[in-house]
Amino acid sequence: MFAILIYTGTVTKNYTIKVINTALLNSLVAYGLSLMLGVGGQLVFSGITFMGIGAYTTANLLTGRLGITCSSTAAMMYSLLVAGIIAIVFGMLFMRLRGVFCTFATIGLVTICYSLFAFYQPLFGRPDGISGIPSWTLFGHTLKGYREWFYVLLIIVLLVGLVMERIRGSRFGRALSAVRDNEIAAQTLGVNLYWTRVFAFVIASLFAALGGSLFAMHNKFVFANSFSYNQSINVLVMAMLGGINSTPGILIGAVLVTFLPELLRNVSSGLIMLTYGVLVIFLMIFMPMGIGGLLENGFKKLYRWQKKKDAIKLANKTEGE
Repeated sequence: MFAILIYTGTVTKNYTIKVINTALLNSLVAYGLSLMLGVGGQLVFSGITFMGIGAYTTANLLTGRLGITCSSTAAMMYSLLVAGIIAIVFGMLFMRLRGVFCTFATIGLVTICYSLFAFYQPLFGRPDGISGIPSWTLFGHTLKGYREWFYVLLIIVLLVGLVMERIRGSRFGRALSAVRDNEIAAQTLGVNLYWTRVFAFVIASLFAALGGSLFAMHNKFVFANSFSYNQSINVLVMAMLGGINSTPGILIGAVLVTFLPELLRNVSSGLIMLTYGVLVIFLMIFMPMGIGGLLENGFKKLYRWQKKKDAIKLANKTEGE
């Protein structure tokens, strides 16, 4: 998948690269959802809100709207710090809830924060948002053009993907999976259900905030519609389409869902949402583990077939001797 993206980023037009970059940024939010839903078994919609928090914090710090300015890298670090503190507060509140109650609480957070983003002028610039955001200066070099951003974002997504895989196989990841599968058994093994969920929520929120900070510097402007409830639905579709437990699959899902509106540019937004709905139903019925799960099962079958074929060859050779 990464090889395909590198080739595409090399030969495609500038606007197409911008769309690919947007898909890479979206995949960071989807990785957070993968941690919460795929590993932890808890559906949350708050990722898009923390993406907005990261984006607006970076935008305010880099444009000096609040009388404070700093370097782009420092702005990113401060954005992650702010998002982390907010995530701890809301994580401690939300993770006391179970199942759909927690899910609806995060929907409420998305709705409240979208209203603030859209109508509170001092911090968020109301619907017009914040413009004139400088690009990221990395190791003394200011990123220019979408192509340079493409390679940087690809590396960041790869690193976050590796972190996700590390988390899945870590003690924390196994504890979170145990909480998802059987809370009583997890408690018996000494897992703290509440703080395990809170910690997962904070990590997922930091992934999203990182995507938001990069989004602000990449696009050079932010506005409220980028962090609406509809966008959180898009993230959910990305994760489900790619495979909620598949790290490369989620990247595939992010690319496909981000390109869908471009392919249906002349079609009404209502029809696009209808397409998403049909896609989700199709996935749940025929491909519940998404594209990543489908590919993984295919590779497993191919491996078993090859192993069986090698065993037959070895048996025939033994008989011949």
